[in-house]
Amino acid sequence: MGMKKLIGFGLVLLFLQGTSAADDLRETIEYGKVSLDARYRFEFVDQDGLDNNATASTLRLRLGYTTKDFYGFHLHLDLETIHVVGFGDYNSTDNGKIEYPVVADPDDTELNQAYLDYTGIANFAFRLGRQKIILDNARFIGNVGWRQNEQTFDAFKFVNTSLQDFTFILSYFSRVNRIFGAHHSRLSHIDLDAFVFHVNYKFFLGGLSAYAHFFDNNNNPDNSHQNFGLRFAGNYGIADDITVLYALELATQHDYEQGSEFIRATYRFLELGCNWTRFTAKVGYEVLGGDGKYGFSTPFATLHAFNGWADKFLATPLNGIQDIYFLAGANLEVLQRPLVLKLVYHDFRSDNDSIRYGSELDVMAQMTVLERLDVLLKFAGYNADSHASDTTKFWVSLHYRF
Repeated sequence: MGMKKLIGFGLVLLFLQGTSAADDLRETIEYGKVSLDARYRFEFVDQDGLDNNATASTLRLRLGYTTKDFYGFHLHLDLETIHVVGFGDYNSTDNGKIEYPVVADPDDTELNQAYLDYTGIANFAFRLGRQKIILDNARFIGNVGWRQNEQTFDAFKFVNTSLQDFTFILSYFSRVNRIFGAHHSRLSHIDLDAFVFHVNYKFFLGGLSAYAHFFDNNNNPDNSHQNFGLRFAGNYGIADDITVLYALELATQHDYEQGSEFIRATYRFLELGCNWTRFTAKVGYEVLGGDGKYGFSTPFATLHAFNGWADKFLATPLNGIQDIYFLAGANLEVLQRPLVLKLVYHDFRSDNDSIRYGSELDVMAQMTVLERLDVLLKFAGYNADSHASDTTKFWVSLHYRF
């Protein structure tokens, strides 16, 4: 079912509920909430194998509107536009500048989200339409919020919190609207028949999630697959200013519907860490399995958040990935303004055949300089051994929310 049909069905439900309440409906629309999100970013990329460096200076503006509650319903819309302002020497994947490294932020103007919510029944929530969806840490399903054009889903989502400490989520996706924009010549969207089941239980040690994903890919049936997994993540205080952090996840992936018979892999994740006052340290081990024919795939994830910010492993190699990483972070205050610092080192190897892919150093500093304005400096340096090529990336970003 396409987004137009989903929205149309939702509007029918709304008007069946309130066609006799014209005054209430007028007030619902007139006294809604307006939101504005503006993000400027400069991105520099130096990539071995390409003579030219990429310099991308882009501005994203996103304008949103959410109506007041109307008998349990409310409607949200947001539009966004992304444009080059200044430097534009980069390969956007759709501008023909293939002599430059890729910065996946094409110019575009589009409808970002358009959904109808219903929360009129206690402990139940329904959302219908184009929406961003983030489950757990976005390793399987996320909005790719790092890119200027975020990923959204044409979907129906049902959430039930009737049982204490439990959250049940059932979703159906008909389309994934990709980060390349609605008007991209090749990569705008993926049509799906997808069902996602997700259950989370919270207790004193953390949260335990169980999930099942069924992705029938209509654009590329060979990539249709199913996932079954468990994730546990939490923290536990062992002293007044010391907290232990931990996460564990296991998942399997197999073919689904017309998916390739080669789709068969496992996912393993372990992370341990510690918070001490304003400082954090973690060590992690993530494995996306591979056997030389197929590597564990997470095509609808927020991929930039995993396996290094240089984005060298957006597609899992056929021999899989073992990513051992070390993270150090700090949450400080400078001039009574919050400052977040982060340093991450990755060592990448294959899951099959003991191949060393390379290593990466990532550094980030983010400061809230005004109440609604953040400034971000970010660096990624990938050193290749046998996968991809040496790459240096640097970002400066200003983000304003109203």
